[in-house]
Amino acid sequence: MINAAQAQQKLDLEKLPYHTSIKTLLKDKDTYPEERELASSLPCLTTKSVKKFKFGTLEFTNGSQSGSESDLSSTVSFLFTDHTHTKLAGLVIRIEKKVEAKKVGKYIAAKYGKGTVLAAVPKPRATGEVLGYPAVFYVDKKTNCTIIVADNYTEIDGKPDFSTDLFIIANGIKVADKGTTDTVDERLKRSYKRLQE
Repeated sequence: MINAAQAQQKLDLEKLPYHTSIKTLLKDKDTYPEERELASSLPCLTTKSVKKFKFGTLEFTNGSQSGSESDLSSTVSFLFTDHTHTKLAGLVIRIEKKVEAKKVGKYIAAKYGKGTVLAAVPKPRATGEVLGYPAVFYVDKKTNCTIIVADNYTEIDGKPDFSTDLFIIANGIKVADKGTTDTVDERLKRSYKRLQE
């Protein structure tokens, strides 16, 4: 009976230890390596099996907004400072299902209070559609991490769509790009501020 209960337990991403190895925690989590996560530039292990995880009280289901597995499926990416994936540097949780995505920002705001707006929610166009990438950042002093909640108001096949990207980055981690001294949190904040301009 204990094995069945353990098999159903979800790994709480909110409690992951940063700057340490998490390889044993990721065993049987269907991760695959990627050279780099685009927004952060860091090497990562990614999975579309998001149902195996939770973030505090938030739980996720596999698939896309339509429910099917596709290129637009929800993902969790574990960020590292090296390609051998030795020490966790951060997370990117991409939630493609609108109902689940809307809960992410509310949960983070309830836990950390008022964040700093990097890009405001866009105003509706004359047609009523909302397109843009509002983002808010928070600092978790307990874990020394920057948290960015980035909402994505987009259009897919002519229909409005909404998803959320949740970035949690250990402060002070340098981007993987050679020739720059930027940290990942600085790069992400600057990127979302530019979207506002």
